[in-house]
Amino acid sequence: YGGPGFGLCALVGFAALFSLPQALVTAELSSAFPDNGGYSLWVQAAFGDFWAVQESYWSWFSGVVDSALYPVLLYTSATHLIGGLPLNSGAAEGNATAALSLASLGKGDFPDEARATLWSCLGDEDKSCGAEYLYRLLLLLAFTAPNCLSSALVGRGLVGLGLFVMSPYLALVVAALPRARPANFRLRPTKFKPAAMVSVAYWSLSGFDSVSTFAGEVEAPHRTLPRALLCGCLLMVVCYVLPLTAGVLADEEWAHWKDGSLTHVAQLVGGRWLGGWVLASSALSNWGLFSSELLEDSFQLLGMAEAGLAPRFFAVRHPRLGTPLLAILFQLVILSALIGFDFESIMCIDNFFSAAAATLEFAAAVQLRRRRPAMSRPFRIPCGTAGVAALVALPIVIALFVCVSTAMETRATLTIIVVGLAFGLLLYLPLWLRSGAAEAEGAEPAAPSEEGGEQ
Repeated sequence: YGGPGFGLCALVGFAALFSLPQALVTAELSSAFPDNGGYSLWVQAAFGDFWAVQESYWSWFSGVVDSALYPVLLYTSATHLIGGLPLNSGAAEGNATAALSLASLGKGDFPDEARATLWSCLGDEDKSCGAEYLYRLLLLLAFTAPNCLSSALVGRGLVGLGLFVMSPYLALVVAALPRARPANFRLRPTKFKPAAMVSVAYWSLSGFDSVSTFAGEVEAPHRTLPRALLCGCLLMVVCYVLPLTAGVLADEEWAHWKDGSLTHVAQLVGGRWLGGWVLASSALSNWGLFSSELLEDSFQLLGMAEAGLAPRFFAVRHPRLGTPLLAILFQLVILSALIGFDFESIMCIDNFFSAAAATLEFAAAVQLRRRRPAMSRPFRIPCGTAGVAALVALPIVIALFVCVSTAMETRATLTIIVVGLAFGLLLYLPLWLRSGAAEAEGAEPAAPSEEGGEQ
């Protein structure tokens, strides 16, 4: 079994079984906690400081790792448009817009060969690795600049960019109709890997919790966020299903698709102009994905600092622009190191920590319904505690499956994940020491009261 029919059904099913519950939980808890920090605050209220630190760190680390993908992917797209650019590693293979291709859904076949990174060849006599890293770094700096200047500007720009990014795929759907061959759906793939399929689907269709980290910047979040999240969930599915279906119907060679193949399909059905338009759209979408991810991560770090879960200096905003400048610059330093690594390993690490954090968020939604039933929830999922528990049960199973499958992808990814988990435990140590000192200080004045009777 497998193939485009199964792959598209799996895509829609994943959106219904995971994305929609995540959007509903985000809408309810963002209305209950309308502050920057989002899911960190939910988990802190539900399970205490220890798990809040882990949630904050896992989510933030996942987001920063994910941000590193997009300058790399844009650089790869640019090599298709501009001749002469160096391309030395497999780190940049792929394209964010076509990441959930039918090759991934039907075959789920990650490259087995070892993939070089730029860091492994920077010392070679050939200077092309250094040149490629420099180009990537320049893209990273260009990507970051709008977030430093204005969060509102980034938000408005992403709306306009979204319209531009989606428009060539609508043209692709229309152009593919005359070439449609329903028999293409009956062809079967040569391989089927469910773990890889779920991992790619998770990377492509999760992340609705991200908006919670800047809920404090949203006017009337109890009205705005539920509508935006539900519309976004529906729009996301449509934007994947329509062009992929059109591509399969028009191209009987879909079994040989790989990342970026929709550009070939667009050229096949519409000529070079449509292929170039899809490629340009894909390139710009990487900037949009990076900017939205950096926006979330920087405001999450700001919210963590305001809640005492991160150093206080990360809560500093630019006095005139209002942007969390120190949080952005701190992430820029980390990203400048990450852009030299390969795509597949980064995605596995990203998915593990993201899925682990999502598990805590779903559990927090149930726990807060149990422990704080009277808490104000301007938007409320229309069911009781048992209903919410049933709603999030399958998403938790999916998230745990993603954690296990990505951790076991390679020995290297498992090692990095274990080290990352250990670092999260170390981050809690200063908070634990401070809380212990505070308890000790509080215990000292209590001793005389035992002699003087109850107070």
